[in-house]
Amino acid sequence: MKASELKNKGIKFKLGVKEYELKFNMNTFCELEEIYGDIGEAFEDLQSMKIKAIRALIYAAVKVENESATLKEVGEQLGLNDLERLGNAINEALNISMPEVEEKLGE
Repeated sequence: MKASELKNKGIKFKLGVKEYELKFNMNTFCELEEIYGDIGEAFEDLQSMKIKAIRALIYAAVKVENESATLKEVGEQLGLNDLERLGNAINEALNISMPEVEEKLGE
């Protein structure tokens, strides 16, 4: 799968009192690459649900709406209780971003 095949759909999540939208799009990829230096490594860590990767992805989503946000500020708003909820949100965002697979029955 290529990044260009991803749908530009997102899901809403709350951080503090504000609601943001998490999308897997070019802005998200650029922020992740800037943090990690390698987008592949970022996705490996996301698949392993590493805390650093979750914080980086949430930061990328917040940064789209708040250019002055910093990684540390976002991290300060995240609690360990948020990890399961955000992990589920990340999985849901990935699922709705994936291209639809055409099934050819009978072949």
